[in-house]
Amino acid sequence: MEKPETTEEKLETLRRQLTAFAQFTTSSLGEADIDAVMLEGCLRGRAGLNMSHAKLLEYLPDRDRLLLRAGVGWKEGYVGQYQVSPDIDTPIGYAFAFSEPVGISDYISEKRHQFPSILKDHGCISSLNVPVRTDLGVFGILEVDDTRPRQFSSDDVYFLTGLGNTIAKALELRHALNSLDSALGEKQLLLHEMNHRIKNNLSLVAAMLSLQGRGASDARIREELGSAAARINNMALVHDRLQLFTSSAGRVDAAVHFRELCDMLRSVLPPRIALISRCSGWIAGDHVESLTLIANELVTNAAKHAFAGREDGEIQLGYRQEGAAWRLWVQDNGSGLSPQGGSPPTGSFGRQLLEALTSRVNADIAYSTEGGTIVVVTSGVMT
Repeated sequence: MEKPETTEEKLETLRRQLTAFAQFTTSSLGEADIDAVMLEGCLRGRAGLNMSHAKLLEYLPDRDRLLLRAGVGWKEGYVGQYQVSPDIDTPIGYAFAFSEPVGISDYISEKRHQFPSILKDHGCISSLNVPVRTDLGVFGILEVDDTRPRQFSSDDVYFLTGLGNTIAKALELRHALNSLDSALGEKQLLLHEMNHRIKNNLSLVAAMLSLQGRGASDARIREELGSAAARINNMALVHDRLQLFTSSAGRVDAAVHFRELCDMLRSVLPPRIALISRCSGWIAGDHVESLTLIANELVTNAAKHAFAGREDGEIQLGYRQEGAAWRLWVQDNGSGLSPQGGSPPTGSFGRQLLEALTSRVNADIAYSTEGGTIVVVTSGVMT
């Protein structure tokens, strides 16, 4: 029997799951390849629950079979080939037929459901299956598996269910977008709908986190969940701005883009915190999404932590480009690096998110104190 998780273990699990969800959300926004979206969903599901295997199965109504469309951890010849009948005495079939999660902690002692042959072939003895729903019904099943016995908490089920629903929306909208490449007017209409739905999904996740936070007995967990909910709500705020550029193959005027981003962010900052944009040069089209999310995270983090005990202050967002090199920085005139502010703690969700985003653009991030806190993200060599 597994020991109950400690508070630190629960926080680490929460951070891992929030990081996995955020990484899938940010990567799927600009990904045009459907197979890549499916694989990314499997990777994040496996990482979020710390499992050994994951797979996404699509229901084929003409064959009445579920096809393994994407997966990680499986032997060659399974992905794209393996099919299974949706029989209700199997975890996959039950989850599909009744559209509800099915968790098996140990197939060795399981009596209700059959032990799938694919899991036997790979030494997996535990699994969690959740339906992947679209507006047209159940697309299929997202499943994570492990070679160890596992107990699945309600938070584990919430995470994988939320990820499955987000995968479904991403796939549904990507299918539609790919079929409308030659019809600009219809594509713009669909993009508007895509923005609306993704923002609704982000708001739903934030609301779920807030609800869990209010019900948590541990103050640190409540604070962590509240912080995560606020961060996701803020990501929803800048989502419209991101959608103007995620498919761009060219470049974006940094001065205009970051000035308009600052105009949006001022609405969520305390009234006496000034936000100034000092940017020049160009941003590569495939970097706009990551740099926008980095700037958003750093500005909101400064507003939250830098001015403890003060009502006023100033935050500066800067960007400079020289050839292929560029530098983005956020500087405040607050209290400087301290346990209460400055750099997000190592291992925190904010720190992991920043590291993931800077890695996507092959950049480095550094923190220092210069009359406050300055965070600099650099790619290439600046003169």
